[in-house]
Amino acid sequence: MKTETTWIECDEAKLYGNLYIPDALPAPALLICHGMNAQGSHGLRLYSRLAETACKEGFVVLVFDFRGVGKSTGQFDYGIGEQQDVKCALNYLATRQEVAPNNIFVVGHSLGGAVSIYALQNETRVKGLVLWSTPKNHNYNVRKFIRRTRGKLGLYAFLILSRIDKFLDISRLLKLEVYGVKLRPRDVREKLMKLNECEAASKLHNIPLLVVIGEKDIIVGVYEAEEIYRSANEPKSLLVINGADHIYKGKEQELISKTVDWIKKMGQ
Repeated sequence: MKTETTWIECDEAKLYGNLYIPDALPAPALLICHGMNAQGSHGLRLYSRLAETACKEGFVVLVFDFRGVGKSTGQFDYGIGEQQDVKCALNYLATRQEVAPNNIFVVGHSLGGAVSIYALQNETRVKGLVLWSTPKNHNYNVRKFIRRTRGKLGLYAFLILSRIDKFLDISRLLKLEVYGVKLRPRDVREKLMKLNECEAASKLHNIPLLVVIGEKDIIVGVYEAEEIYRSANEPKSLLVINGADHIYKGKEQELISKTVDWIKKMGQ
């Protein structure tokens, strides 16, 4: 196994990535899409651990940073421009001579899973998609997050101020930050909260889907994963990791092992 640093041109952004290459080539490939984090794919060791494990199992693996986070250039785009990032990363991976044609899998964590569902519509090169801790829709999820962290009054304040923010920047009055990413209320409402993962999953055809959720995930929740699962088309599977939270702390090995096992099964 060897690793290679790469840069991917995507719109006005340059996406930083790490490519893991196995000894036996050409090989099937895996694209890993991280969750919302100012450090990008470096925010959790979970992503590189998955990459290392999958590479040892014979996969070419690409882990990259979405625009505006980690080492990538550009501006964070609240789940809209990131859909194009997935497409650019997928196109790059598909053109690598080490990758077997039309034999690519995708793993997306949280927001990375959400944008992957949209990006893979009508995609024929992908043989399976794994969603880790992906919300059922971000309108519901954002409201739940604000209510849990700031209470009902905080939610009402957000709903009002996010409208004012269209005309006057009030981000100093209402500070929102998730895993180090500073969010502007206007863009949360007009972009992020427009993502409807259940609806997108219902339109995803001919791509096997594995929906994974931690039993103790309070950011997304088992019931949200169950709704995505019900909305999706066959073939599909649902996996609940007992005792796991949103980032699968302490359960990383179980998550990675079961994810890779499913991917290998789909690739047979």
